[in-house]
Amino acid sequence: MKETPKGETKGTTKKEQILSKIRNAVIERSEASFSDIDLQTDTWNPIREEDGNAITFVQKFKDLGGIFIYLESENEFKECMQQLGPQNSWNPIWCTSQRMQEFLSQYGLSYSPVAERNENNKLVYITDCDYLIAQTGSIVLSDARTNSREACSKADIMLVVARTEQIVCSLNEALNTAKPELIQRKSNQLVIMTGKTRTYDIEQNLVENIFGPRQVAVFLIDE
Repeated sequence: MKETPKGETKGTTKKEQILSKIRNAVIERSEASFSDIDLQTDTWNPIREEDGNAITFVQKFKDLGGIFIYLESENEFKECMQQLGPQNSWNPIWCTSQRMQEFLSQYGLSYSPVAERNENNKLVYITDCDYLIAQTGSIVLSDARTNSREACSKADIMLVVARTEQIVCSLNEALNTAKPELIQRKSNQLVIMTGKTRTYDIEQNLVENIFGPRQVAVFLIDE
């Protein structure tokens, strides 16, 4: 004679039997299953002392397909933009960051406060940033800095201007350092960009550049 499994009674439906097994599993689970997880130790490999945060960021960022341009001064940035803009048909450049608009105006570089695609049907956006993360080659952008919630998803080409003092070791360091300022500026959105956009959602194949910037360039001013 076939015995009724533990937790089940005769006459119960298949659905009731499944729910009974789930209830038993919840009741019998060990409360100490995850008690030995270390939540304090950094899971990333430590940055080599001889490389430092700056070199590590550049290597990680370029490995992810990013374009990196090192500049020794703001004047070099102006000359670089005057050359690269016409060469790559970047005009008009979309800019919503108040700080970046003032910076561009100071050096006589033109921009548009509204999104306009260029002659190649590309939307080029330029902004400053909050932090650069060495461990992952990521860029941290808050909406309080960009004054836009759509720039990171709408632009085809993202140009990010940063300074060497904005490079930090880890995401944890960036968030802890940025928190007071973000609260003060009432920032509601924080975007962490790590390389080109990619997804496995389309027929379980890796597809890049399906949304968001197709190219990301960092201009690092060391002055």
